[in-house]
Amino acid sequence: METKFTALNTIASIFKIIGMITAILTLLVVIGICATSILGGAALDSFSRDFGGSGTPGIFSGIIGGLLISFFVIINGGGLALSFFAMGEVIFVLLSLEENTRATVDLLRGQPDVEPENIFKI
Repeated sequence: METKFTALNTIASIFKIIGMITAILTLLVVIGICATSILGGAALDSFSRDFGGSGTPGIFSGIIGGLLISFFVIINGGGLALSFFAMGEVIFVLLSLEENTRATVDLLRGQPDVEPENIFKI
């Protein structure tokens, strides 16, 4: 069967690719946040004290803060990536539904006409 709606196929593929790119970028950002919080936590704390900051770190500094921020980034980025991927899949499902409906109509057009009184006879 010929493929129809090439623009919709392209759009669905683009949505799926954007979803994959978003997932990869989310993972890279999470790795960066964790690495920065582990490796740079002490350096940023001393840098803050040198320039008049308070000596007590806030909740978003250090390893716990990095993990907390990473958790929220995973939730938000993962949801966004899943949404993009799902939009692409929905378009593909609708295209498949249209293709199956068209095939069914073509099949039914080739069937001989049935008399109404013979429909329920076995």
